[in-house]
Amino acid sequence: MTDSEKISITKYDLLYEQRMTRVETTLENMDKYIREVSKEMKTDFRWIVGIMIGGFGTLFFLMAHGFKWF
Repeated sequence: MTDSEKISITKYDLLYEQRMTRVETTLENMDKYIREVSKEMKTDFRWIVGIMIGGFGTLFFLMAHGFKWF
């Protein structure tokens, strides 16, 4: 192997390491973002379920009152 081939392999290795570092950083950032979105979705889901239960409870109460069940 000539010296120029050794240098080109070294340059390739350096570029590969730089790209892998960028990929790892990007994946870490994506993981953080997905975790944040997941937490927000859980909170939103709880709100929606609470509103639905409250709405159905109110509807049931109004129907029961109208039919003189209460």
